[in-house]
Amino acid sequence: MATLFEVQKAADELSNEDRAGLVAHLLSSFSSCPLGPDDDEVDRREAELDSGQVTALNHAEFLTAVGR
Repeated sequence: MATLFEVQKAADELSNEDRAGLVAHLLSSFSSCPLGPDDDEVDRREAELDSGQVTALNHAEFLTAVGR
């Protein structure tokens, strides 16, 4: 069996797309790791938008907000 170091080194040699696939695979293997919002969260966020409590961002505004 490969050591953690060997696995990490092999992962570093993968393409960005393959590393993203590996990350998604590893995250999905954790039962406590949410893969996205549940229906209740979606409903809550839609209600916040509809009420005007929050303001939506467009893609460019989002990228600016996260520093990209």
